[in-house]
Amino acid sequence: MIFPFIFVATLLVLGIGLRLRFAIFRWLYIPASVLAGMIGLLIIQVDFSVTLTSHTTAWSETLKSWPGFLIAVIFAGMLLEREPAPWRKSISRVGRQGLMVWVIVLGETAIGLIATLLLIKPFFDVPHSFGTLIETGFAGGHGTAAAMGQVFNHPTIQLDNGLDLGILMATCGLLYGLISGIFWINVAVRRGWIKKQKSKSENVVNAGYRPENSPSCTPATRPMLGYARIGKETIDPLLFQVLWLAIAFGIGLGLQSLVTSFVGFIEAFGDATNTIVKGGEQLSERLTLESIAGSFPLFIYTLFGGWIVRVMLSLLGYENAIDRDTINRLTSTAMDVLIVAAITTLNITAVSTLIVPFTILFLFGAAWTGFCLMVLARKMLPPEHWFELGLINYGMSTGTTATGFVLLRLVDPELESGAAEDYALAAPLSSPFIGGGMITVAMPLLVLERVPLPVTTITVALLVAILIWIGQQWNRRTIIKSET
Repeated sequence: MIFPFIFVATLLVLGIGLRLRFAIFRWLYIPASVLAGMIGLLIIQVDFSVTLTSHTTAWSETLKSWPGFLIAVIFAGMLLEREPAPWRKSISRVGRQGLMVWVIVLGETAIGLIATLLLIKPFFDVPHSFGTLIETGFAGGHGTAAAMGQVFNHPTIQLDNGLDLGILMATCGLLYGLISGIFWINVAVRRGWIKKQKSKSENVVNAGYRPENSPSCTPATRPMLGYARIGKETIDPLLFQVLWLAIAFGIGLGLQSLVTSFVGFIEAFGDATNTIVKGGEQLSERLTLESIAGSFPLFIYTLFGGWIVRVMLSLLGYENAIDRDTINRLTSTAMDVLIVAAITTLNITAVSTLIVPFTILFLFGAAWTGFCLMVLARKMLPPEHWFELGLINYGMSTGTTATGFVLLRLVDPELESGAAEDYALAAPLSSPFIGGGMITVAMPLLVLERVPLPVTTITVALLVAILIWIGQQWNRRTIIKSET
């Protein structure tokens, strides 16, 4: 932990120097953390020397585990630092966001099957399940790609290099999502699609270093970290806020363990295992409550951990012990470190065969995710933060949730738009099923190799079209109701 942390700190200093030295990075809204991640990626990938390479490889392995925990820290502070939206309004927004994720991910499957049916199968000998590589790599990410490698190797599918293809798709998706996401952000800024968030410092994204004697950094105008909620003789006020964040994170860990253990205890009384037997081999997939509970990411639980801490302090009459600005600074710190770790550990050394059909799938997937962000997001998501929420979905659908928050951080550095909360609350509606969930695993095994490809393609495409229509009608009626 010590040397990787020093490595990240050094990268951030270099990123700050680049951003201050070259105006092009400020004009393109690229923060120091993204520049730091790019430098780290270059160092990890280039063999400068045997000694340095051995160290950076070890650091990279450590950094790979950071984004998952750092996202959980960020979500632990969301409902800790502010009250959630009224439940009726929240349910409507969360519902539309959940529906949007289903449209995006099922759409990736549909577009992949269409490309496989029309452009790939006539010229290449690949299984029907080849079309699911977009969902596997883009929405699923490297973890899902690794898991699906075993599924693709099953005798009913026989896509022997499915693991390599999935990893390559996930890697290309991450790079594409980050680069194209920054391009779309610049388009949105210049078209006025991004709502300016309230902030104590003007032009947060584009600001540079402010000397002590600058007009924006005088004692009267200098932005404050927060307000002390306890006397320094008792405990440092900053550490006092760290404690609330740590407790919220701990409650989230406890909730995750409790839910998983409880569901596992229930499953012990019954046999809900689907066993697929083919050619003498046995492949078991636990499509059970336990597998559903286990697919919920940690940040879902830490989100409610923050809410529990806030409610308990409110009931005890100590709600003012939480300083919103300090918690926000702590979660923003976690966000910057997350960005560096996520970009630095990108795996761009993946190799694969079938590069032509792979490229076809990638281009179809890129076109679909761009369409979802620039067209469908505006028509299906809440109008007050459709682009911000669409950015998280865009990052998720091209790589990982971390990529989505890297992009969100560029336009909503204080996470004040409410998009992050909507995304987190809607995650349970989709994450157990698609984008690496049960449907992702079951579809190649149970459907694609047993049902004619045209039938499956048309069915999934029609389902996506119906969901789009429902989402547009829902959003339109909600807007009309709010105006009246």
